[in-house]
Amino acid sequence: MLHPKLGRVLNVVYCHAVVFGLVSTTLRIRSHRKCIRLEKLSRTYTFYSFFVGIFLFLNLYYVVPRIVQDSYMKSSIVLQWSFFAMLLLRVVAIVGCYGTLWLERHQIIRLYKNSLTYWKRFGHIMKALVDRKELLDLQASLARIMVRKIALLYAAFLCSTVLQYQLLSVINKQSLLALSARLTHFLHLLSVKMAFYGILVLLHHQFLVIHLAINALHGRKAQKKWKSLRSVASMHLQTLRLARRIFGLYDVINATMFINIFMSAINILYHAVQYSNSTIKSDGWGILFGNGLIVFNFWGTLMLMEMLDNVLTSCNNTGQQLRQFSDLPKVGSRMQKELDVFAMQLRRNRLFYKIGGIVELDKPACLSYIGSILSNVVILMQFDLRRQRIPNNDHQYFTHFFNKTEM
Repeated sequence: MLHPKLGRVLNVVYCHAVVFGLVSTTLRIRSHRKCIRLEKLSRTYTFYSFFVGIFLFLNLYYVVPRIVQDSYMKSSIVLQWSFFAMLLLRVVAIVGCYGTLWLERHQIIRLYKNSLTYWKRFGHIMKALVDRKELLDLQASLARIMVRKIALLYAAFLCSTVLQYQLLSVINKQSLLALSARLTHFLHLLSVKMAFYGILVLLHHQFLVIHLAINALHGRKAQKKWKSLRSVASMHLQTLRLARRIFGLYDVINATMFINIFMSAINILYHAVQYSNSTIKSDGWGILFGNGLIVFNFWGTLMLMEMLDNVLTSCNNTGQQLRQFSDLPKVGSRMQKELDVFAMQLRRNRLFYKIGGIVELDKPACLSYIGSILSNVVILMQFDLRRQRIPNNDHQYFTHFFNKTEM
């Protein structure tokens, strides 16, 4: 059972992933009966994904020519080094993304098949325990959240496109080609973010369905509730293992995505500083779209952190739902045994997310993430202040020297 709105949103995410070759095989998402169907493996699409990766890698060549010498960056060494750092990260992101998709291709296809088996296996729990209206309302709310995230991504892309066009010193064939190359990479990063959003939405959906199943089971007066509770516990464990498997397979891709988000935020804020002190000339439209880019970029980053935290919280706080069974006047021995087993399972298996298997991402880490962005922008501003002071000191020295010579 899949709400039509959520199905259409997932189709949008899937189409973006297919265009940039981010899936190892073709899928079909439907809102009737079968939610996901794995189609026959297409070798044509495998070659298409390979050529998309090569195209994006070679496309970086057109970003570099004369962008440093003939653009607003020629007077700022910080902007030049920032540009080359972003360029290097794009190379790492492309190699990491498509390298993972090609090297782990069979593992990813097996993950698709396991996910389809999982969906069919536990589909009866949703139909038997969860109220249809509650499930459709949950899916509609997740669809609205996903629509807002997609709108934020494209709003940031629109603002970035306008600013990039305004920053062109000379409009000719070469500059427009370089702009098109940069926008292509922006769209690739947008598609990777959108795919990550889609994965998080599906995982969040499954954990919330488990919560709904536990609540529905608490209100029932059936003789064999313990069997249904055992099925719910099995569904939770399999969903947690599926989430770990997804995070593990796409670890390199997601790590490069977070690093690119980090550097993009620093780059955007530093450009904002250059706009504010008139180092980069702009008009009213530039200021408007620049402020919009800052707002949409940080809003999107915070929403990404919030969605990831919601997935982790909905998984790890399932034990709070089990506590409501303690108010039942009488619980059978089998039911009590299943409750104890489920509670022990929840204590031993907790879901967490680590970037690159090193840095655990939670709410305190998210705040440190934002704080480090601002700290790095302040450090970069010190280079500008030092560069502005050195000419002033030199001017004062030469003025004093000539005055002393005349005396």
